[in-house]
Amino acid sequence: MSLDASFKSMKRAMFSPAMISLLCLLVMSEAVAQQANNITDPVFGTDPLLINGKYYTFFLPSNTDGNQYFISPQYETGSATVRGINYTGLLINYDIYNQQLILNYENTTGARNLITLSDAWLEEFSFRGFDFELISIQDSVKKIFQVLGAGPVRILYYWKKDLVLDSFHGAKNHTFSRAEREMNIMTGAQILKYSNTKSFCSAFDPEKGTSIKEYLKRNHVNVKKATDAIMTEVINYCNFLYIK
Repeated sequence: MSLDASFKSMKRAMFSPAMISLLCLLVMSEAVAQQANNITDPVFGTDPLLINGKYYTFFLPSNTDGNQYFISPQYETGSATVRGINYTGLLINYDIYNQQLILNYENTTGARNLITLSDAWLEEFSFRGFDFELISIQDSVKKIFQVLGAGPVRILYYWKKDLVLDSFHGAKNHTFSRAEREMNIMTGAQILKYSNTKSFCSAFDPEKGTSIKEYLKRNHVNVKKATDAIMTEVINYCNFLYIK
């Protein structure tokens, strides 16, 4: 067979109907994959910082009691900071079981869309009167914490839920636990867990720890049960000790 004939034979094989169909499938698959990871929308599409995530899908077992959210399935108006840009008037909810912030928005066709805001770009968010931040705990690993205080010392609450199988009376139903809170205190770049007054005060140097212990005793504060408002006052006092 001549060189020219061989070339024509290869050309026919490359552009056969089967090969063309395969190439089309590969292109379509790639397009679908990109759409699943980078969603654009007629309303927010000009700002890829906000609309850049995956569609939120979470399928629960049948007869599941409770929900995966911080407080309730109801979406509330809040704000979020993404790569230094603060967005307000967002309809959001916090899935603490999956540790995801969900954005609920309506596109120009009137359809409601749910996407998870990119945890690589999300910095902080607020809703229902609570403030949350994504804080690095080691290397590039980040966790979402509720934050109290704004100085070098802050309280960090890590919220979570468990999904357990309840076989009471032979009925195999799944149930979400109540939201559980892990208490932490951040001093500089150090994050330490605490469970009572003793472990809370031991997070500080002896001199400051003694002053804080006296403050808690004088104001009858139980760090395990105190409200956010009271603990904010406590952490403000702790920061005062650092700057006086």
